[in-house]
Amino acid sequence: MKKTLQIILLLNISFFTLFAQNTKRISKKKKAYKTNTLADWEKNYKKEFSDCGFTNKYTAKQRLAMYPFSKAAKVLAVSYKYGGIDTDETNDLKNFPRRGLRINNGILDTTTLIETKKLKPEQTDELTRLFFNTDYKNKSELHLIEFAKCFEPRNALIFLNSDDKVIDYLEICFECKQNYSKSELFDIGILCNQKYELFSHYFKSIGVSYGTTGRDYREEDRKDWEELRKLR
Repeated sequence: MKKTLQIILLLNISFFTLFAQNTKRISKKKKAYKTNTLADWEKNYKKEFSDCGFTNKYTAKQRLAMYPFSKAAKVLAVSYKYGGIDTDETNDLKNFPRRGLRINNGILDTTTLIETKKLKPEQTDELTRLFFNTDYKNKSELHLIEFAKCFEPRNALIFLNSDDKVIDYLEICFECKQNYSKSELFDIGILCNQKYELFSHYFKSIGVSYGTTGRDYREEDRKDWEELRKLR
């Protein structure tokens, strides 16, 4: 990961948080920013400073040698309904559709999944490019990243070994622009402006579309919870 100084800027306590990353490599041709206060950052920042750009920093072989790809024999891209409903065999909710990403003792529970795609070698190669070869187009500028505080993932990348045991996984919330890995040893990578959009396009291109737009599941969620209330 690129070594940067990260400073958290709280612009809206109820919903949004901004991260500021001021890289150490500032062009000698440009006057260094005064970044002592939030007002200084807002004055100097331009949205295009944080645009994405593709690099050739790592070869395909080098990318596959990085965790978690180095440990995985198989990679899955999946979608599922957010959240879980606690049930037991003594109540009327036992037959209600289960939700969320569920992994029990290293075994992926496929009954909660809506879409599942096993990545082909060329699809894995493209995915590693998104992780490791996507960076800020202009590395010498001030970078601000906006995301919502919620975390309601409906998509994930699952990394399995040769025995189909889950090594690790990365859950992604496209609506909130956040991600979480089981091990916390990796994440979605450099958070340039278009990063989540690029991952969304990738999921859709391989046939996993549910959850990637941040809108398509809302009506379905509403109907499910209405059914739940009826059962209760």
